[in-house]
Amino acid sequence: MTAAIRLAAAADAVALAALAAEFHAAHGDPTGHLTPEAIRRDGFGDEPEFRVLVAEDADGLVGYALFYDAYEPAYAACGVYLADLYVRPSARRCGLGRRLIAAVADHGRARGRRYVWWVAQAGNTEARAFYKTLASVELSTMAYAVVDADFATLAEEHAGREPR
Repeated sequence: MTAAIRLAAAADAVALAALAAEFHAAHGDPTGHLTPEAIRRDGFGDEPEFRVLVAEDADGLVGYALFYDAYEPAYAACGVYLADLYVRPSARRCGLGRRLIAAVADHGRARGRRYVWWVAQAGNTEARAFYKTLASVELSTMAYAVVDADFATLAEEHAGREPR
């Protein structure tokens, strides 16, 4: 399979949202949030929150890597966090995942970044085996998040207000 890797454009938003929905559904994550409108607003506005590289073949988009800038104080280093990496099942085992991560690294390096960091769900053994083939560091870590109403409640706690 020959696929080109390129930076996504706002015109890719519909196809990109479809790929993201496939990815998130496959992992049991919420779907329907990363809509074409959200992609255009957050990825292509005046101050983009993220960047996306896409893999495209003759039939359209078959994969993507969504990433954003990060900082690691332990190394005093600027890098990028790879939030999503997805290749459609029909396009897998052709090197696209590796090519997408390499493109993320190259894009980051061109902007003075020194690392790419990502996580994988513990039960995603296929992804974890793939990541071991290219990661120079593997950490056993747990991820935590405060989201939606819990996030608002926590923010209100700091502000000294009663939760809404």
